[in-house]
Amino acid sequence: MSTCQQCGIGNLPTRANCTTCGADISKAVSGEEAELSALWRIRFDLVEKAGGPGRPLFKQLRFGERFRLGFNLWAWLFGPFYYVAKGMWRKAVSVTCLSLAVTVFMSALAPDGGLEFLNVALNTVLGVWLVLNANINYYKKVVLGDNGWW
Repeated sequence: MSTCQQCGIGNLPTRANCTTCGADISKAVSGEEAELSALWRIRFDLVEKAGGPGRPLFKQLRFGERFRLGFNLWAWLFGPFYYVAKGMWRKAVSVTCLSLAVTVFMSALAPDGGLEFLNVALNTVLGVWLVLNANINYYKKVVLGDNGWW
C-alpha cells in the first residue's frame, strides 16, 4: 500500500492519485510498481474499477474502458514474445507448449491435413486468450505477485 503524504490514506500501489484527496502518490511507490508508465497505471485503475482480476463489474465500464482493459495491441502483434518481455515467461511457455501439443495432436490425428482448420481455430483461440488477458495477467504479476503458469 502507498500512503498519501497529504491525507494519510492508504492506496493501492498502482494508483497515480490518492482515492480520497486526489494528490499525486506515484512517487510514494517502490520497486516494479514505481516503474509503471501512465498507461499501465490507467489500465490497473480500470482493473480495480472492474472489481479486480475476476472483473465482476466489467459490464459496468464504458465501452472505451472495456476496450482498453480487454485488448492489448502488443500482445496481439507479438503473442508469447510480449509475455516474455513483460516477465510473464511461465504463461508464454504454457501457451506455446499447449499450441505445439494441439498442432502435433492434429497432425497425428489427420496426417493428410484434413483437420487443419480445427488446428488453426484452436491456435487462434489461444492467441485471442493471450490478447484479452495480457493486461489482467500483468496486473496479477505486478500487484498481486502472481506469476503462475496459467
